[in-house]
Amino acid sequence: MTEVQLQATPRTPGQTASKALRREGRVPGVYYAKNQDPVHFSVPVLSLRSIVYTAEAKMVKLAVDGAGKALPCILKDVTFDPVTDQILHIDLLGVAAGEKITVEIPLHLTGLSIGARDGGIVEHVMHKAHVKVDPTKMPEHIDVDITNLKIGSSIHIGDLSVAGVEFTDKPDAVIVTCAAPKGEAPAATEEAAQ
Repeated sequence: MTEVQLQATPRTPGQTASKALRREGRVPGVYYAKNQDPVHFSVPVLSLRSIVYTAEAKMVKLAVDGAGKALPCILKDVTFDPVTDQILHIDLLGVAAGEKITVEIPLHLTGLSIGARDGGIVEHVMHKAHVKVDPTKMPEHIDVDITNLKIGSSIHIGDLSVAGVEFTDKPDAVIVTCAAPKGEAPAATEEAAQ
């Protein structure tokens, strides 16, 4: 698990204060944790690139000026402007070792499937899995080996097994499938008719 340091300054909650921060190139945010008061902060927009614009799950160490020690957390939510796609707000969820949290982990396909070698089309259906995991043992991504995937077959969530990770998606949810090429289906039907 990659850990990212995020240096923040305290901020005043409210819409007017948030708009002023955005004009200065800062993003307002809130840190939430169990049995703790929310911490309102702001960070430079550029410091969020490695956290927001990535396909990996990352642990964040939030250091708010004057707050003492860094707060371990994960990115819970990002609000974007619907027109400009600018980051408007972030929510960080505080985590503690030994306490399982529910997060989305990216699914990466590895290997070349038998079906693809035979001319099949590999379709990556599910790109992230919902899991319960200890944040200190959270993987950045989960590798799904598709080497034995044949034409007409699929790999489901129930087929995966990762130590320390409990999948919360339905076991029959399809991650990846290998379909026959479009020209193949009619030929197979003609052969069966003869």
